[in-house]
Amino acid sequence: MLDRRHALTAPTVRSLAAPLAAALCACALIAGCGAPARPLESSLTDMDSLQLRSWISPQLRRNIDLLPVAGGEETSRWWGSRINAMTLNQTYQESLRRLGLMPDVPDTGRYQLKVELLALAQPNVPVAPEVAISVRYTLTERAAGGGHVLYQRTLRTTQKAGLDDSLSPTEQLRIATESALRNNIAELVRELASLPLPG
Repeated sequence: MLDRRHALTAPTVRSLAAPLAAALCACALIAGCGAPARPLESSLTDMDSLQLRSWISPQLRRNIDLLPVAGGEETSRWWGSRINAMTLNQTYQESLRRLGLMPDVPDTGRYQLKVELLALAQPNVPVAPEVAISVRYTLTERAAGGGHVLYQRTLRTTQKAGLDDSLSPTEQLRIATESALRNNIAELVRELASLPLPG
């Protein structure tokens, strides 16, 4: 004989459907849609740029051409925060411009900077997320047939965001992503500032 004590009847299923649907809608509203990183928010701030500029060698000023940045990825329309190719290029261009590193005339700098975004690690649970970014940088001296590599390193930086930054988990993830990239650029500048350069 079948035990019907725990069987779900049609009315019971219907009574559970409404609260379940409401809970799913609430989760969707909290999570929101994907929020791609923004170039200005990912770039070095004016204050950071002013502090870092004093460390930069005069040989680098207005002397670094930025090659097209690789590794961008589009953000899902449903969830997440990624950095697409256009944002990456705009972020690095703006940061180098604020630091006074880009030449006034493109493709005339003594040095070329190659930037490759290798990894963007984000948590599956987006509450108070911590984001990690790994970027490989290569600085070469411009020369016909390929210049001498002066600097090559992969830098990894992290950043957390929480309720103080935004109530929205999606926005928290975007803010942490932008800040992690900004920290990475600042770390690069600190390393370039101590780089011994040929005369």
